[in-house]
Amino acid sequence: MAVAIPKNALKVLSDLTGEPRADVALWMTLRDTIEHRLEKIVVQRGVFEKKYGMNFEAFKKLWDAGRVPNQYAYEVEKDYLEWEGLITRQTRLEETYRWLT
Repeated sequence: MAVAIPKNALKVLSDLTGEPRADVALWMTLRDTIEHRLEKIVVQRGVFEKKYGMNFEAFKKLWDAGRVPNQYAYEVEKDYLEWEGLITRQTRLEETYRWLT
């Protein structure tokens, strides 16, 4: 399948990567983007880990057992859902990154 990339986008890809070949520059940019997003997820997970004093797996066990204080308070439930979403996104991005390399 052929994809048309506007010339100005090709220039940006080339400027970002230093690579004149569009296909290589695109792959490099995709890998860099995924690396950056993974780094952000690690930081965001760290915020939750510090706040609750444990990793998500331990928090989920407590959650499932109904042992998280104020479990259904808006903030706690919101944190759980966001934290779980970060784990899911991280897993998907890591799979995609392995596919790209």
